[in-house]
Amino acid sequence: MRKLFKNNAGQMRLGWDLFLSLLLFVGLQFAIGLILSVKWGGKSLVSSVRPELITPLGGIAATLLIWMLLKKRSLRDLGMRVTLAGVREFGAGIVLGLGFMSMIAGILAAAGAVTLRINPSWSASGLLWSLMMFIWVGFSEEMFFRGYIMKTMEALKYRLPFACILSAILFALIHLGNNDISALAVFNLFLTGLLFSYMFAITGNLWMPIGYHFAWNYAQGSLYGLAVSGNDVKGVFEASFQTHVGWLTGGDFGPEAGLLDTGMSVLGFMVLYAWHRRRQRRAA
Repeated sequence: MRKLFKNNAGQMRLGWDLFLSLLLFVGLQFAIGLILSVKWGGKSLVSSVRPELITPLGGIAATLLIWMLLKKRSLRDLGMRVTLAGVREFGAGIVLGLGFMSMIAGILAAAGAVTLRINPSWSASGLLWSLMMFIWVGFSEEMFFRGYIMKTMEALKYRLPFACILSAILFALIHLGNNDISALAVFNLFLTGLLFSYMFAITGNLWMPIGYHFAWNYAQGSLYGLAVSGNDVKGVFEASFQTHVGWLTGGDFGPEAGLLDTGMSVLGFMVLYAWHRRRQRRAA
């Protein structure tokens, strides 16, 4: 029976490890969301708390609980080393995320598929709240899907390409419950997850994928008013579809369900590959 759960080195087998950790990652966030939604006398028990800000913290807490308390490993081992290079890579991720999403919004507007108008109800406080939310989401998902999963597989002697692919698959599958999900959206989320895994692999830390992740989402929803993985976000702009070509715009799910997102992921791989090769030549 012991061999069913542990390998010859006494480590928990990968399938059980990922199943239980993913269960805690999702379950803790669900539990927090459920608690925050409880109402008494028609009012929320915690009306002063924004659920969207707190729920991602459950994912961060779940990752830290397993990684640091149960596995006795450090944040540095997870890929959270605070270095000058990490700060630069975090900034590069933000630039790439903002830049690529701005290119998508610009192409959609230029093609007449989407019209962007200033949202008269946008506010600085709203932008700040959404910034905090997307930062927490970026940390939560990258710490678990890149840091925890890939480092766990590394400890179990799995090859890096397999770790990147499995991490990306699980990242895509976790979005299956989102509104208006499609086959193309799942494929694009897999590509995005693979891109984040590649960032993690070539830099050795999580800062670039975290920066890219939150900046992409923030630009998509809070700036351009496009749906973020099926979730409506009020932005500086309001986006209205002029032509309903879902294969291009992504429809109600957002750009991740359109072919432009596929192209941006491919472009992202090309840019990162060129950057990595240039950095290797400099080091040599």
